[in-house]
This record gives sequence, C-alpha cells and structure tokens, in this order.
Amino acid sequence: MKRKARFLRLVMLSAIIAGGLSLSSCESYSWAKPEIPQDLTVSFSESLMPFCQGCHGSWSTERTYDKLFANVDTVTPASSRVISIHSSITAFGSQMLQIDTLLLSVPDAIKLWASQGAENN
Repeated sequence: MKRKARFLRLVMLSAIIAGGLSLSSCESYSWAKPEIPQDLTVSFSESLMPFCQGCHGSWSTERTYDKLFANVDTVTPASSRVISIHSSITAFGSQMLQIDTLLLSVPDAIKLWASQGAENN
C-alpha cells in the first residue's frame, strides 16, 4: 500500500513539474517573425551583395545585381524565382542578415528589397 502511494505521488509530482515547465516555455519563447519597421531600407550593396559574394565572389557587383534583379518580382515579391531556385537562400532554414538593428532571413530581406523597387543601392 505504501509503495503504491509513493508511486502515485511520484507520478503526480512529475506531471505537475512537466506541466509547469511546458507552460513557462510558451511564455519565454516567441517564434513569431519580427515586425519590420516601415522605414527600414534594404541596401543591395550593404546587405545582399555581401551575402551573394559567399558563393559568387568572382562576380562583379553589376553582374550580381543583374542576375538577382532578373529573378525577383517587384510586384509580388513573395513569388520571386530566386527564392525558390537558389538553394543557398533556402538551405538549412536560411541564413540571417543584420539590417540596421533587425535580423531578417535572406528570403525576407530579398522580398523586402524587391518590394522597395529592387534598387542597385
């Protein structure tokens, strides 16, 4: 009888601890995408070009811009071809780019750049 009571207490205590940990972890971690400020500008030369040089270091700035611009859609940036055809952009959950004080995934940075007119700035 005592053995059964100890076992039940142990199970109840484990359930309470597990429940408490799972509830507290929901509050601590928010996986929502950060809100992008309206005045944030993505610069091709400062943000995207350094990322592109990781694979295309021998390309000139003009060639890199021309290739990237040819595969982005400034009207509907989410449907830009470069995001779906270029494996380094989507590989391993994508790398993050620091733009001002905000961290953006490369696909999000490209979409934002395209929505801003995809300028060679």
